[in-house]
Parts: sequence; structure tokens; C-alpha cells
Amino acid sequence: MNIYLLVAFILILGFIFGRILRKLKLTEILAYILSGIIIGRVLNFSPPEQFSVIISGTTLALIAYIVGLSFSFDFLKRMGKQMVIILIVQVLITVIATGGVVYLLTRDLPLSIILGSLAGATDPAGTIAVFRDLRAKGGLTDMTTALVGLDDAVVIVVYAVGIALTKMLLGAETGISFAFTDPLWEIFGGLGLGGAIGAGLSYFAKKVHLTSDNIFVISLAAAILCWGIAEMMEVSAMLTCMALGTAVINLNVQIGNRSNELLDNIMTPIFVLFFAAIGMEMDFSVFYVMWPLVIMYCVGRSIGKIAGCSLGGVLARSESKIKKYLGLAMLPQAGVAMGLAFLAAQALSGYELGGKIITIMTATTVVFGLLSPPLVQYAVKKAGEARR
Repeated sequence: MNIYLLVAFILILGFIFGRILRKLKLTEILAYILSGIIIGRVLNFSPPEQFSVIISGTTLALIAYIVGLSFSFDFLKRMGKQMVIILIVQVLITVIATGGVVYLLTRDLPLSIILGSLAGATDPAGTIAVFRDLRAKGGLTDMTTALVGLDDAVVIVVYAVGIALTKMLLGAETGISFAFTDPLWEIFGGLGLGGAIGAGLSYFAKKVHLTSDNIFVISLAAAILCWGIAEMMEVSAMLTCMALGTAVINLNVQIGNRSNELLDNIMTPIFVLFFAAIGMEMDFSVFYVMWPLVIMYCVGRSIGKIAGCSLGGVLARSESKIKKYLGLAMLPQAGVAMGLAFLAAQALSGYELGGKIITIMTATTVVFGLLSPPLVQYAVKKAGEARR
């Protein structure tokens, strides 16, 4: 199937299944994933080699940019201490709970450490897509939007320490540079790059009169440019695009708000293609390989996210709906976790452990990809923040 027919087929199936699932009061994100499963796994149509790479990169770049646009100084000041407490508590408890459960099942300490360090990552695409689908607005939505972005930075550091410990346990040569310098470059290099491009964009927008079409084009170009340069520089592309959005909204609020409105108009077809691409690449055969470990990882991570967000909410004295439902909204797992899993597999390529990590993370991403959208939807509706 050529690329044009594939895109058309995905959009048509996404529309049809979306209508059906909306009547069943389920999120349309599941419909998009189902479209991909049917095209890729039932009809056996394979997407072109670069299709998933381009779609996922573009989607995540725009999502990270839009998340960054929500980080105005007023918003960060309002969230402040509460957000930091919940962020740190939920990541640490998720890492400990997942790693502990894996160790109880396998007695494999290196595997437990690396899987635990990967478990803290939350996929912003799955959460933000459901929020947009439901037109969600409120305290839970704001807190989740902030956390799914910032949790990337914490998880990158946790992963770096985890991979260093794992290599030491396996007898590989490592050092302080590997454990700390690389993650610091990923985080601060990404923040600096995104901030610099955002500052340049804001300055340009103040000097030149821009129409809505102009704002749309340069916003789209800036987000994709940040993603591309970040990959070349080997810094966090997600953090780079978030920093871009944060710089724009704080240095030129008018352009930031208009950019957000304009990009929102194209996100539905992009989400259809993104989640369909995930569905096309789902390989259900991995469940037969190591299903007990997959199940235990999912249980441990779910317990960690829910308990961590609840405890963090209690310590931060958050409102009741955040303590009750934030954990469910933080369950999606995909891009960041899989990206770090590939890095871990490369770092441990000389060990059997490397192959296991990819298999386990692929399988658990399938599980969370199917189960987390309705759970996020449930959380938003129970919190009373769904507007559709």
C-alpha cells in the first residue's frame, strides 16, 4: 500500500471507529490504536520505513511545545511547591515499586534496577490526547499537564544512575562521567537549546507583523526544528521543545496563546496518524515470551504511579481530586520509556539483558497503550473536568 492510500485509510478508519467508540462513551484514542492494529496486524499492511519515525517525531515535538506553552510564570508559581513534591514522590515510588516487584519475581537485580528506572516515565501524548478529546479543564488537568512534561527530566537522571549501577553489577567499566555528565548534558543542553530558539522566535515576532498564517507556520517550523537539532546534539528532544514553548509564552504571551490556538486545529488528524502508527507496530507475540514478568511490571508500575501520586498529593496538601485521580492520569507509557529502553539495550548490547529490556518494554507499552486511555478518561470524568 502506498503512503497516500495508507494515510487515507488510517484517517477513514479512525473516523469510523471514533464515532463508534464515542457512542460507547470511550475515548477516541482507542479507536485510532485499533485502526492501526487492523491495518498492520490484521490486514498485514506495513508502513513505509520512515513513516512511524516522522509521525512520532512531529507529534511528540508539537505535544512538548504545547505543554511548554502552558508553563507561564503565573502557572508555575501557582503550582510551585505542590508540583515539585508530587513529581519527586511519584517518580521515586514508581521506580521502587516496579523494581521491587520485578526483583521478587526474577531475583535478577540488574534487570530490576533498569526496569525500575524506566518505569517512572509518563507518555505525554496519551494523556494530552485524552484531555483534548474530552476538552478537559481544571486542577487535575493542569497538574497532570505540568507533571507529564517535567517528569521527563527526573526520569532521565534516574535512568542514567540506573544504567550506571546496572553496568557496575554486570562488571562493565563505567564512571562518574557516564552516570552524571551525560544526563546533565541531555537536560540542560535541551533546555538551553529550546530556550534560545524560543527567545529568538519571540524577538522576531515582536519586530515583524505576523498574520495568523505566519504564526502557524513559524510555530510548526520551530517545534520541528528544535526536535531535529536536539537529536543531532543528542540532548532531550522533549525537553527542548518544552523549553521552546515555555520561552515563547513568557517572552511573548500574545504569540504563545495564538500559536496554541492555531496548532490545536491540526492536532486531531496528527493524533489519528500517531496512535495508528503505534497500533501498526504492536507485536502481541511478545506476551507469549515472558508474560508473567510483563504482568508484574504493569502491576508494580500502576501501584507505584497511583500510590506515589496519592502520597505526593497528601504531602503537598493538594485538593481531593488530585490525590484520588492523578495516578490514573499518569499511567500512559510510550515514547520516552521506549526511547530510554533502546538506549539501555545499546548500552548493554553485550549482555542477554539488553534484548530482554526491549521485549519487556515493548510488551508493557502495548498493555498501557490499550488500558491507559480509558483510565485517563475515567479520571477526568470522575474529577468533573470533562467538557464533552
